[in-house]
Amino acid sequence: MNLLFIIFQRVRHFFLANGANGIHSPFVFDFYFQVLNHPYNFYAFDQIEEQRDRLLDLDSVIEYQDLGSKSAFVKTKISQLAAKSLMPETKDVFLFQLCHWLKPKNVVELGTCLGITTAYLAKAYPARIYTFEGIGAISNEAKEVWKLLKINNIELIEGAIDATLPNFLIKNSPNIDIAIVDANHSYAATIANFKNLAPHISNNGCIVFDDIYWSSDMAKAWNEICEMPEVTISIDLFHLGLVFFRKESLKEKFIIHW
Repeated sequence: MNLLFIIFQRVRHFFLANGANGIHSPFVFDFYFQVLNHPYNFYAFDQIEEQRDRLLDLDSVIEYQDLGSKSAFVKTKISQLAAKSLMPETKDVFLFQLCHWLKPKNVVELGTCLGITTAYLAKAYPARIYTFEGIGAISNEAKEVWKLLKINNIELIEGAIDATLPNFLIKNSPNIDIAIVDANHSYAATIANFKNLAPHISNNGCIVFDDIYWSSDMAKAWNEICEMPEVTISIDLFHLGLVFFRKESLKEKFIIHW
């Protein structure tokens, strides 16, 4: 993470971004008010946040091989992992509202972590949630979260995502309505994940990328993805980026204050 790069991009985004008055697409205008500025809270939020608090207080230690590190093993408290790796509540609520708006049948999440974001997705709408996590010890903690929340519409796929995702897509050929990419934040992995997912995204579906300005590599990948011919609408929220595949829409880019 390059802090100076992020600060520069944040300032740039502030001056380029629009509010509702700068949105002339009916579809994106609806997205703005139904997802970004949705005024309601749901009972599920408090239930899931109780689980986040539980994880943040959990001092038990897990040891695992970090697939993205040269180190053989990582040993950490679950509370430390939760503090470092969980999506913040604002992003989770956004994804909940996105699911509530699009009413998906199939959702794919790359990067389960401890299962809090997955729980928000599962509670938003009775879709089938397919979530991918490379580390079994972390997956076990996520399963406990879902068990305590009585969630049963999640299918967990364990193993390195660069292998498990292509195998899953070939075997199932799913029609994906929402995909969330919050795994390997490298340029190559982000582009590869897009190319794997894009042929399976439904017409009204979208791919959500987390931390699009985390690094210059992520920003480069995001900008290239926005130019892909199958992408019609891209929405840059700074912390998140969304690309839609609506055949009836003109190709447009939106930078929106959030």
